[in-house]
Amino acid sequence: MQHLGLRDVFRVPGPDAKVEGWHVSPLIDLSAYSLSWVWVLVPLLLLGPARADYLFWYLLTIGLTDLHRHFGLPYVYLDSQVRGRYPARFWLFPAVLLLAWAASPYLAHSKLVLSPVGACALAGLLVLLVQILRRDGGEAGVPTSELTTVLGGALSAALLLDVCTRSLRLEFDGAWWWFGAALFTSTWFDSQRIRRAAADTPAAVPPKEQAIASLGGPRFAASMLIVALMGLALVIRPYLERHQVEPGVPVEQLVAVLGVIAALWNFWHVYMQKYGIMRLYNAKARALAGGGEVPGWNDRALVLCWLPLYFAYLGPLYREIAVDYFDDAATVLPGFIDLLEQIMPVSLPVTIAFVVIVHALWLRAEFRVNRLRSAPRLLMAIGTTGLAVCFFVFDPVKVYLAFAFSHAVEYCVFVWAYQRKRYQSPLAHEPVLGRLLRRPLWFYLGMILAFGVALLLLKYWGRWIMPGAERPELFGYRAAYWLGFWGVYQSLVHFYFDGFLWKMRLPSVRANI
Repeated sequence: MQHLGLRDVFRVPGPDAKVEGWHVSPLIDLSAYSLSWVWVLVPLLLLGPARADYLFWYLLTIGLTDLHRHFGLPYVYLDSQVRGRYPARFWLFPAVLLLAWAASPYLAHSKLVLSPVGACALAGLLVLLVQILRRDGGEAGVPTSELTTVLGGALSAALLLDVCTRSLRLEFDGAWWWFGAALFTSTWFDSQRIRRAAADTPAAVPPKEQAIASLGGPRFAASMLIVALMGLALVIRPYLERHQVEPGVPVEQLVAVLGVIAALWNFWHVYMQKYGIMRLYNAKARALAGGGEVPGWNDRALVLCWLPLYFAYLGPLYREIAVDYFDDAATVLPGFIDLLEQIMPVSLPVTIAFVVIVHALWLRAEFRVNRLRSAPRLLMAIGTTGLAVCFFVFDPVKVYLAFAFSHAVEYCVFVWAYQRKRYQSPLAHEPVLGRLLRRPLWFYLGMILAFGVALLLLKYWGRWIMPGAERPELFGYRAAYWLGFWGVYQSLVHFYFDGFLWKMRLPSVRANI
């Protein structure tokens, strides 16, 4: 067992220093991981209930949240080795969302309505996107040149034909051209995959151990799903007309749906990050436990077991806050909360028992594997449980801010520690990020100014910052409005990238933790 003196506790060890069981050091790990929420929750609880009373801490949390969503982007885009592992995921997915962001302020105020065929065609294009992204980085991945040529050509042809159809006022829904582009592209990619497999010439991909990708799935599964959507499009319009329902989907509703998806994904993402830290400590503790490890489901259950109890107890208790903060769901939320209130006599004891059982099973597994000797895992579990309990004791809005603050700090410190180790010495491919990190203070200060301070000023200038000053505008809309959409789309990129970028089973990740 390694014993650390007081001086060692407060010292930041070198990138290659071995601090038994911890990620960086006991002090940094406690401050940034297990107890990172304490530093903001304590001052929040000492201040008044109105936002103006704790405005500094509110703005600090918002700024840090924006910063952490951009914090991993240099690792992806300024290191050619990383960037080359998933060409479609790192370029196509953000490009799609960037286009959606540029159009969203206008679409949200438009009266455009997608026809039933158009809505189904959009679903078909999403199927194609999922097909491409799932296979990217693996043996079934589409070569970049083929992806650019075929996908770009098919979509360009669909756009041209759609414009011509509308210009000539033909009695034909131009969305069918987009359906055709999706079906052609999906079928082409599968046929070429089969051809390469027969010729034993796999697509150019990075080493297998660096990739988390599907092997391809059933042949032409995406094409068949697109054909099924075509069939649905053919039958749904007559059905709607027979039932005197106005056919079509307002585009503004699609924009709102994306916001809901981002919010739900955010819940999952936040908890999975805490799960990821538990697995990081599990990998560190494995050497001490003689190769044994706590099963992943134990750690996952530990961080997720509180969610049913939140719904069962906090929903009815804070009805007004829930309706106020989730006004987009104001039409259905009161009824849902009424239902939660009615079933409380049953749901409350069941969800409490579930939390107790999950914690007992986790302690049992931890004792069996580590004999309760892994201080980092125990403290992370205590910190996560303590934060969850705070929702039942204190103002949930303030606790949520502390939760968001904790999440952002965890991520920034993890990325800092990872990059510190990976780029401590020049790499053979000489990445731009490695050169920038030779002056880490200037690099991280630039990140803070660009993605923390600047975005915060653009969002709240004239409102919370320098009230009364003229609020900045861009193309007829306030900068804060643009950044609201940017927050949604950048969140989706951040959530998606983090879902595969930091997997503990990847050698490139394990080597630098």
